[in-house]
Amino acid sequence: MSKFYPFCFAVVLVLMAVPLFSAEEDNFLQDYFLSYPETIYAGATAPFSWQKDNWLQASAIVITGGCLYFLDDDLRDCFQRNRNEVTDDIFTVAKQFGEVKIMFPVMAVTALGGYLTKDEKTIDTSLLCLKSSLLSLAVTQTLKLASQRQKPYKEEGKEFWNGNGISFSWDSFPSGHTTLVWSLAPVLAEQYKNSRWVPPTVYTIATLTSLSRLNDDQHWSSDVFAGAVIGYVTARLVLKNTPRLMLNAQPEINGLSFKYKF
Repeated sequence: MSKFYPFCFAVVLVLMAVPLFSAEEDNFLQDYFLSYPETIYAGATAPFSWQKDNWLQASAIVITGGCLYFLDDDLRDCFQRNRNEVTDDIFTVAKQFGEVKIMFPVMAVTALGGYLTKDEKTIDTSLLCLKSSLLSLAVTQTLKLASQRQKPYKEEGKEFWNGNGISFSWDSFPSGHTTLVWSLAPVLAEQYKNSRWVPPTVYTIATLTSLSRLNDDQHWSSDVFAGAVIGYVTARLVLKNTPRLMLNAQPEINGLSFKYKF
């Protein structure tokens, strides 16, 4: 997936430039970019202010991940035994929502559409999705290199660091597709929470995309779980630590003015 990153950053530049040229006087662009390290800092320092419930939740996540690691072989066998043409067709569609080469252009086109139609929520949602996906994928790519785990279909075991050195091809943990789709689902669900169908739809898609990695034998169950946690947690942090764009019509100046808020 890393081979698509140069293309993704080109899309990022387009996405940033289109809606924000008129926002210079309010320094929105500057504050938006500054919110990236602020969100990273908020995530890194969050444990220092955790309460009992937070530690219990974190412990549950770690325990669940550990249990899935021990069950990885059994769960893989279960998915592969039940794999058929129907599941392949369903999950072939679902996995597209985790493809960087598809979802980043979608974000760019969506932002452009929001700008042209003067839809402030669409622009705001695109910027939130962009930030959430970039930060979560950065974490996942770092862990891929650090963990050195081979994909299940390679038939080289589920272990981390098998002693063969460092390779960019040993990139099973965590799942990038799962990370991406779960970094977007909470943002969309929150932005359109008043809709009866958006939240359940986006979370259903995220779940199916995650399961597609198991059906296709591309990832272990613990890879998928870790990717989902990274994406979801990042999305929640982004929603709390990002300046928000408000686009208002200004008839007296025959144009638009941009305002933002936290």
